[in-house]
Amino acid sequence: MTQLPITVRTPHPYRSPVTPPPTAPLCPQAHAGTPAPVPAAPAAVARVFGTLFVEVILTGPLPALPGWHVRLWPQARLGDATLEACPEREGGADDLRAALQAASVQALGPVRPRR
Repeated sequence: MTQLPITVRTPHPYRSPVTPPPTAPLCPQAHAGTPAPVPAAPAAVARVFGTLFVEVILTGPLPALPGWHVRLWPQARLGDATLEACPEREGGADDLRAALQAASVQALGPVRPRR
């Protein structure tokens, strides 16, 4: 009968479990009896106000677009930001694209209406 070598496996230092000291609660809110309130985002930031959306490439700060209320979102698939726009008067996708072109802002893809 062949005897197999005995190996002792020590845990990897990055995989070793870390346990908190026994005096510290894992979740202080669970011991308080009431859940902690979740801070709400300000209504002005969380609410979508625009009627048109387009991804844009910016070379600097966004210049003022006369006749449009705009807001930039840092999330974009192709460009630097997603521009959300609402016209101050009657205006559509072609008017927004013309205003962006006059302000030297490159629009990527179609100007989409809000769903």
